Amino acid sequence: MKLILLVAVGAMVFFVESSHMGAAWGETTLDWMQTAYADGQHNAFTDLIRWHDRYYLCFRHGTSHMSMDGEIRVMSSPDMKSWIPCVTLATWGDDRDPHFAITPSALYVYFGTWDLIHSKDQGTPDRGCVRSYFASTIDGGNWSKVRGVYEAGWWLWRVRCHNGAFYSAAYTASRPTPPLRETRLLRSEDGLEWKQISTITKERMAGEADMLFRPDGSIWMISRTGDKTGDAVLFRSDATLEQWRPSNTGVLIHSPAFAEWKDRVFVAGRGREGEKYVTRIWEILADRIEDRITLPSGGDTAYPGLVVDPACENAEFPSFFVSWYSQHERETTPNATRDTASIYVGRVTVRP
Repeated sequence: MKLILLVAVGAMVFFVESSHMGAAWGETTLDWMQTAYADGQHNAFTDLIRWHDRYYLCFRHGTSHMSMDGEIRVMSSPDMKSWIPCVTLATWGDDRDPHFAITPSALYVYFGTWDLIHSKDQGTPDRGCVRSYFASTIDGGNWSKVRGVYEAGWWLWRVRCHNGAFYSAAYTASRPTPPLRETRLLRSEDGLEWKQISTITKERMAGEADMLFRPDGSIWMISRTGDKTGDAVLFRSDATLEQWRPSNTGVLIHSPAFAEWKDRVFVAGRGREGEKYVTRIWEILADRIEDRITLPSGGDTAYPGLVVDPACENAEFPSFFVSWYSQHERETTPNATRDTASIYVGRVTVRP
């Protein structure tokens, strides 16, 4: 194993690389990782995409996990190692949980924004509800204005493009927390105007979800839940996208991100190790979800992006680029506070 440390001034950028040579068959390895962004603030809620031969990374930058000063930062890289800033997106609210969607001609960043409402009595303001917003670019450098989509109180937490259309599993997001949540499947022709296709669920306080489009025209959706059980639910639709069949997974998965390699399906997200949260990658098999690797992580962590490394297209086994955030190096981060969290990227190989 080799370790390299590079410290730059300004927004601190650390580089740590680990090489696992001669990994055993059946072993999942973290081939390398690096800190993509760290400045002592709370940097979190990532996503990762490859578009027009470059990699794009987005995340929320704020004072703390629940501060109202969240803004969205986007960076790009030709090789997943050297990152440069592209744009900062910000509204008057708390902007958070950005995710990419891509078409052949444009790159989109969707994110949710919490507003504030005043108390009816002498209390202080509190969060009101979320509305989703997006900005787009056709060249990675010049970005559109930020525009709102769908209805306030519904979070288009992740948007996926498929066969020329945009899809999202939007869920109820407002304060005080409602007694139940609804998740709707939405569709858009242009990413701006959205219509409901079906109601996916009103059970188990389902929330953050990702979707995977299947060859038979159906969709798999994996969703975080907010009830006492807390395990993720895997929903499978029919080809009309109107009927949904839930399966409890028995595995706690928050902030899920799907990736598919050949006929194998993987999901990254926040998992639990004892009483602590970690960033983890699982594989979805026919009758179970199996842990593949737990990434270096701790404290406030996860909300990953997961992208297949194009170099493994004809390989014997898959490799993935992954982004995530974590507080496991908080004590050694310059200008650190109790809220400090940093952004990490790395490469994972699953054998076989």
